[in-house]
Amino acid sequence: MTAAVWSLVGLIAFVYVGYPLLIGLVGLVRRRRPRADSSFTPTLALLIPAHNEATVIADKLANVLESDYPHDRLRVYVISDASDDGTDGVVSGQGDSRVRLIRQERREGKVNALKRGIAAAEGAEIICFSDANSRYEPDALRRLAAVFADPRVGAACGRLRLLGTERSGTAAGEGLYWRYEDAIKAAESLSGTMLMGAGTIYAARRELIPDVPAHRADDSIVPLSIAAGGRQVAWVPEAVAWERTAVDAGEEFRRKVRMIAHDFGGYFYLRGCWRRPSVGLRLFFHKFLRWLVPFFYLISLGLAVPPALTGDTAMLVAALALGGGLFWGATAWGAMALGWRPKSLPGRLLALPGHFVMVNTASVFGICRSVFRGSQAAWEAAPSSHRGLS
Repeated sequence: MTAAVWSLVGLIAFVYVGYPLLIGLVGLVRRRRPRADSSFTPTLALLIPAHNEATVIADKLANVLESDYPHDRLRVYVISDASDDGTDGVVSGQGDSRVRLIRQERREGKVNALKRGIAAAEGAEIICFSDANSRYEPDALRRLAAVFADPRVGAACGRLRLLGTERSGTAAGEGLYWRYEDAIKAAESLSGTMLMGAGTIYAARRELIPDVPAHRADDSIVPLSIAAGGRQVAWVPEAVAWERTAVDAGEEFRRKVRMIAHDFGGYFYLRGCWRRPSVGLRLFFHKFLRWLVPFFYLISLGLAVPPALTGDTAMLVAALALGGGLFWGATAWGAMALGWRPKSLPGRLLALPGHFVMVNTASVFGICRSVFRGSQAAWEAAPSSHRGLS
């Protein structure tokens, strides 16, 4: 039993610490950077799926159209998923010939909206995927496109920077988590290929984009499918998008559950990923095992308690550490739900246990939803992420 407990604890440590260090070492050895060419500007179509985005869509379009990407090489498609708040009117009244509105008369979901956009963008060499509530740096599209000068690159993912991480403990935890994920993405890209990126700033060669099932997540399926086909998915941290992070703990929890439910089933759908070891191993250690961490944690705690009660010192230490960590994380999550706002870096670090418990609880709910209920095609935007970027 002692061996089982320490094996599970070691597995958890490997998921969060060992794998990032290992893939980082592989990246240092391989250093597989794409051969970018800043003068390379292929025809590019930017897709913005939108459901009731009237409050942000005008600013989004203004932001994209002010990009330094050549005007004659850029087209923007807003696909309205049965919006009824005036979104369509805002887009139609924009007055720029580069913008086109496509409407879905009934709610069909984000993936179906993107499929319509891809079909409409017949002449585009590169498809860029975005969200209505994010803003791009002026050179973001040019920097993304530059890596496609390398024929080995099939997809490219930019960096999502979060605003408002000081507004709540939930936002602080999410901000630190994204920095951690960015480091892993950079290492994976250098080692050969990353697996997925931020759904609001990634691009792919049009001819390589797979047919994504309506109830799956495009930002997981598209990059993974391209990586499984042998092309590199490149990390382009210089291509920056900004988005305001959610501040409400309940809102963020529901978003995590929905994302995990979409992704969990999607990874079984992409059987080709598992047949290519370089992709399958990354997927297994980076995502699949991480989702199973709450089960490993609870099983190890359950196994440690009985021998600890009979005087096993090692198991007593393990039980106290695991139980104490769970208690502190749950307490921090509760404080975050009540609106706790850490003011300093030490305070933000104290939010990490709460974020850990929240994410792993969401993993349990997301996996159960995926297995027993499936995932939905339609989506709702998080209200607190739509409150302006100024």
